Parts: sequence; structure tokens; C-alpha cells
Amino acid sequence: MEPTREIYWNISYGGLIYAFAVVAVGFLAWGIYRRTQLWQLGGAEARFDRIPERLQGLVVELFGQRRHLRDPVPGIAHLFIFYGFVAMMVATGIIAIQENTGIHFLKGTFYLWYSLISDLFGILAIVGLCMAIWRRAVTRPARLHSVLDDWVSLGLLLLIFVQGFAIEGMRIAVTELQQQPDLARWSPGGYVFALAFQAMGSASVETLHRFAWWFHALTVFAFLAWFVFGKFKHVLFGMANIFFRNLGTTGKLSYPDIEALVEEDEDALESLGVDRIEQLSWKSLMDLDACVNCGRCEAVCPAHASGVPLNPRKLIQDMDLHLSTVGPSLLGASGAAAGEDGAAEGAPLSRPPLFGDGEDEGAKPAVLEAELWGCRTCGACMQECPMYIEHIPKIVDMRRYLVMSEAKMSEEAQMFLTNIDERGHPFVGTTHDREGWFRDLDVKVFGRGDTAEYLFWVGCSGALVDRNIEVSRAMVKVLKAAGIDFALLGAEEACTGDPARRAGGELTFQDSAKGNIEIFEQYGITKIIATCPHCFNTLGQEYPDFGGRYEVIHHSELIRDLIHEGRLNLRRELDSVTYHDPCYLGRHNDVYDAPREVIGGVAKAGGFQELAKNRSYSDCCGSGGGYAWMDDDPKKRINHTRLEQVKECGAKTTALSCPFCMQMFEDALAALDPEQTLRAADIAELIAENLVDDGGARGGAQEGAQEGAQ
Repeated sequence: MEPTREIYWNISYGGLIYAFAVVAVGFLAWGIYRRTQLWQLGGAEARFDRIPERLQGLVVELFGQRRHLRDPVPGIAHLFIFYGFVAMMVATGIIAIQENTGIHFLKGTFYLWYSLISDLFGILAIVGLCMAIWRRAVTRPARLHSVLDDWVSLGLLLLIFVQGFAIEGMRIAVTELQQQPDLARWSPGGYVFALAFQAMGSASVETLHRFAWWFHALTVFAFLAWFVFGKFKHVLFGMANIFFRNLGTTGKLSYPDIEALVEEDEDALESLGVDRIEQLSWKSLMDLDACVNCGRCEAVCPAHASGVPLNPRKLIQDMDLHLSTVGPSLLGASGAAAGEDGAAEGAPLSRPPLFGDGEDEGAKPAVLEAELWGCRTCGACMQECPMYIEHIPKIVDMRRYLVMSEAKMSEEAQMFLTNIDERGHPFVGTTHDREGWFRDLDVKVFGRGDTAEYLFWVGCSGALVDRNIEVSRAMVKVLKAAGIDFALLGAEEACTGDPARRAGGELTFQDSAKGNIEIFEQYGITKIIATCPHCFNTLGQEYPDFGGRYEVIHHSELIRDLIHEGRLNLRRELDSVTYHDPCYLGRHNDVYDAPREVIGGVAKAGGFQELAKNRSYSDCCGSGGGYAWMDDDPKKRINHTRLEQVKECGAKTTALSCPFCMQMFEDALAALDPEQTLRAADIAELIAENLVDDGGARGGAQEGAQEGAQ
């Protein structure tokens, strides 16, 4: 007898399930429409470009589960659930195709493999669901915040899979188990249940089967109808969010040219930034619905770990609740405004604020201002989010309103923003000037009539902070040793505006950017070397929005290239060194290998040791988002936590490639290593210290660089 099965075995009027399906799909469509209407409250944002790339990324992320697998245990559980769910839909779809086309292809070898594969994936789904339930009920990691919706979602999906196997088992117990036992084993999930039902009489099993079949159908369609109202809405909204993800660097923030805005509308200066949910873009509002409340962002947030109020998971969830609360009334108001009866001309809508200090007696804000100010803009939350939610732009948008529209910020923030406006750098009270660090060095300066291929962009820290002045001088030594044609701006160099932009001072940033671009154009500068990842990111990623397009290279990349080209002769003497990845070089700009290859050029074989948290998993130093000049009195300082990780690694030297990181490491070393057993050094210093005059070390340097990259 050819292997096959009867589709509606033991069921009368099975076609009625299509009526249930229509109702369920109707609820599903209404739920999707309801949420997409809320997204349309937001402003415009261009996310319909590069469609093939977006589709490819969606497919890779969806079926590869890359972001989920960054945390292996829940990642594997999610992988099992996802593929089990997909297999269930495919298997059900194949049955529907056969039933509605009349083409009988569920037979023979195809049917055997269909039965085996669909059952195996169903079993994997049950395993994954049990893993997920175990994590929430037993291991209970701190990042998981279970609510009723989580239990209902997991329980309902588990019930559907178990129901499917039970119904299959009842059919097998009455048919295949008695007539074709070998065929029954091709359905391992149903076979186990069939053995359990075997002792019951056929009539009893058939009666139970009919009840279970219809109950299963109702359960499935109830699940489908509820799909976009509960936790599983992330399946649809998350897919959309991944498709519309940011295809550029996460280090780039955008904002319209304020000068141009004011030219169009003189009142534009009165409301800069975001203080109402509808001022966010439609993509930012979609982000809120894509959040699955998994807590991955919370687990990696250095600010949250330090004990400050910020929790990126809670922030997105609170904003989503706020959208659901005020959104319908906003839609109603916009609908009335579109009518002809003037119904919207009354008083403005009364609604809770999007954010506030929480001290007013009125409605509670969705987000506290203290949460907004906790962010270091390190990007860890965005790197970990499997739904590609963009936390930082929302936080910065709200900071912009506080700073530019309400002038509401800490005294420290106000001081460094004022200093950038008035003196071109954020350091209040410094005794240095921009040229003091190189007065005894033979270097070119553009303002003195010199010309050069490269501008060495020193940055505020590199020129005005004693410890980073040492790095700048070391970099000059390296550039000269390699024969690089470079010049400085000296007194004409001013802050790129990075700390101002991240702290919400967009006006200050744009003024700084336009001033620097004007200087670059004056001297025909097209190539820039930067030792600061924040300057590297701002000059290369953000200045193009204002017409400044340059070839910007970080010093780690340049030195790496110089080593590979044999232009630096080096000793390999470091025997205990590790490397700390700066957020704005690594996570935000994906530069991970170059610094390690540089270290490989001066480290002995086996002398390099990775930190436990490295590359995209690296912890922040705590100075981003303006916090090189601000403080929020955390319970445990972020830089102290990072230094403790260095101690656990055992390396005696920590190689750095960012002046902000240097500042934070030096502070941590002073507090936690008073005996000075550890050292923090920039990669430029390590190279400068290991330069030799002869060419004998050339081959060893190249070999070491390759080893460091591995």
C-alpha cells in the first residue's frame, strides 16, 4: 500500500475552518491597520531606498537568527521555536494546497519525508518553548520581566504544537499503527501519542479525535486573531522593522539644517527637538511596536549596570504604552481637522507628557528626564536588539528639546556647551592652547602657508589634556618615521561638535561643523587622520550632511597600513597586552581588526590577550554622550567595571585608541591601581616606543601584525 493519509480523516464539514480563518484574518488585518495608523502620526523618514539590500538583510536575519544567537541559550530556544513555527505553517500550507487543488502529492516517498521533517521541527519547537518557559519560571535572569502576556503567548503556542501531535497520534492509533506500523514511525511526534492512545478503543479515540480536532482549529484561529495584540506582534512588526533598519553606521545622527529651518519658519527655533510622540518619525514609532521586551538591551547597557535610572528596555516599553494611550485621541483630532465642520478648533488635547522630571503634580510622564541623561550613546543596546530598534536617536531627540527649547540641563553640560560656543573646545579652565603641545616639534601648519596631503586632526583632548598630549606627540613621531606628508591646523582647529550633538546641543554642533568645513575648504583639505574615534565618526559620517566630504582615516587603520607596507620598522617586545574596543570605533564604525593588527606588530608571540568582553561585545568606558565632561553619580562607575575586567584578563598593558577612553582609564587606574601595576597606553605610543632605525625588524613587524589580527 502506497504511503499516504486522508486529509479530513474522521472529520465532517472540515471545510468550515476556512470560515473561521476569514474571521481570524479579519481580526489580524484590523490589528495591523490599527497600529500602522498610529505610525502615520510620525514624521517622514526615508527608509524605502536600497530595497534589494533591505530584502537580503531581512532574509539573512530572519533565517540566520544572527542577533538572537549573540546570546546562545535563548538564541537557540528562539531558533527552535522559529523554525518549528515556520515548518508548521509550511506543512499546513501543503495540506491546504492539496485539498483545494485536488492534486494528490502527499503520497509515497514525498509523504514519508513530509511526515518525518514536519514532526521533527514540531518537536524542536516544543523543546524551544520548554527552554523559554524554564528560563522564565526557574532560572529567571534579571533582564527578563515576565508579564501575563508572556505566559499566555508561550503557553498558547505550546498548546498548539502539543494539540497537533495529540491529534496526529489519535489518527495513527486507529489507522497506521494497526494497518501499517512501519509507516507510523515516520511521524515520531504523533507516534509517541499513538502508543499512549493505543489502549483505548477505536470508537473512543475517534470521538476524542473529533473534539480535539475542532478545539485545535479554534485554538489556532484564536491565536491568529490575537497575533498582533500580544507578544507575537513582534513577528510581523519586527520583520518590518528589520526591513526598514538603518543601513548606515549607527554612529551617525541626523537633523535638519537649523539655519535653513529658520529661514523657512522664524518660529522654528521655539521648538527644536522632540517633546511629543508624534514629532518622532514613523520609523521611530514602528520601533516601539517591534520591541519584544526581551531585555537584551537592558543586559548590556553600561549606564543601567552602573545604577543610574536609564533602562533602554523600559524606555521603549514606556514610550510604546504612551503611544497606545495618546495615539487614538491624536488620530481622532487629525480626523476632525480633516473634516469640514471645524470640530478640531477647540482646546488642545489634554494628555500626559512624553517626558518630564516627575516632580509636577500633573500627569505622570512616560519617560523621566533622568533616564534620558543616563545614556552614553555607546550603541550596545542597538547592537544587541534582534529587532534593530534604534534607541539612541530617540534619546538624543528628547535631549535636544531639553537643551535647545527649554535650556534644561546639568550645570556641567551647560558649561561645556558654552565653552564650545565661545572657545571652540569643551574643557573649562584648561591652561593649554591648541599649539603649545607641538611648539618644540618640526611640523607643518596650514595657517602658516604650509601644504600637505593629510590633515592630522588632533582633537580637543589631544591638544588640551596632558595625558593625551603625549599620544599626539607619539603620533607625530610615527607619522614622521613613516614619511607621511601631514600638517596641523593649530589654533584654527575647533571641536568637531560631537559631545555637543550627543548631549542635545544641536545648534552648537551645527555651528562647529560649518565652521570647520569652512576652514577645510579654505586649505583644500580632503584627507584627514584622526586619533579620536568620536572625531573620526563625526568628520566622516556626519559632516557630509553639511557638505563636508572627506577621506577620514583613524590612526589605527593608518598605522596598520604602514606596517603592512613595511614603512615602520618595529621591535616586538610587549609580552602582556590587551585591547579595549572604543564604542565609536568598534560598534559604531565596525573597526575591530586594525588596532589588533597594530598591536600584533609590537607584541611578542602569545603576548596579546583578549578581554572577556571584546569587539562588538565590548563594554563602554563611560565617557560617551558628553560624559567626558559630565557626571551622574552612579552606584558603580562604568570605567571601574571595565578596569576590573582588565585585571581579570591578567594583561599588564591596556592598549587604547581613543582619548576619551584614555581619560576614563587613567581615572580608574588612579582609584583602583594606586601601586601602578597596570598601564594604559595608546597604540600610537606603543608603536613610537618600539620604533627602530634599521630595517631588521621589518619582516617581524609584518608577521606580528598578521598574528595580532588572528
